[in-house]
Amino acid sequence: MLPLTSFMSLTDFPELARLSKAKRMKLADELWMSSVGDSSQVPRWHQETLDQRWSDYQNGKSKRLTLKQLEQRLAKS
Repeated sequence: MLPLTSFMSLTDFPELARLSKAKRMKLADELWMSSVGDSSQVPRWHQETLDQRWSDYQNGKSKRLTLKQLEQRLAKS
C-alpha cells in the first residue's frame, strides 16, 4: 500500500480498474461525500454566486444547454 503522502492513481488499485464505469463513479461519489462534512462552510462569495446563478436560471436569464450541447462544448476544450 502506498503512503498517504504520495499520489495514488487507479493503476495502484487494479481491482478498482476492473470495475464498470458506473461502479467507479459510485465509488468516487462515496469517497467525495466521505470527505465533505456537514460542518464545512461554503465561502460567502461561492454562495452568492450560486444564489445569483439559480435566480438567473429561474427567471430565464441564463442560457440553457442540452446534454448534447454540453458534451459538444466539453469535447472542444
